[in-house]
Amino acid sequence: MIRKANINDAKEIIKVNMLGWKQTYKGIFPQKFLDNLDINDKISIQKCEAKIKEYAVCEIDNKIVGIVRYGKNKKDYDDSYGEIYALYVLNDYQRQGIGLNLMKFAFKELKKNFHSILISTLVENTANEFYQKAGGILIGNSPFVLENNTYLENLYEFKID
Repeated sequence: MIRKANINDAKEIIKVNMLGWKQTYKGIFPQKFLDNLDINDKISIQKCEAKIKEYAVCEIDNKIVGIVRYGKNKKDYDDSYGEIYALYVLNDYQRQGIGLNLMKFAFKELKKNFHSILISTLVENTANEFYQKAGGILIGNSPFVLENNTYLENLYEFKID
């Protein structure tokens, strides 16, 4: 079941998000950085609680197995663009349509205020193929800086008119 998140979901959202980072970015980001991600980090949980209206979750058997975070774009595009900031599904639940359904849920919500959606992902991320198959059009690249290292992201646009 996909639904809007509530404040009680914050800890599980952070867990899915951080596990997603550890799995997705292994071999891309410094291992020490990934090893130091703490799924019980109180500051991360509090930040999530403060932005809980930007999240939707996929829940299976009372367990949150996927998350999406979305809102107004942060890429300096005009106000007609929304953005999906994060989309993660636990490894054991991937390739079951959950990511696509979370994305569709976010698109439905964003369609109320925006005409196009932006999604960025690292060039090395296997999710590039997913976004292309889902209809994303590669419109450019942008730098992403983490711990004094610069990585390149692909930027995809989705029309939702």
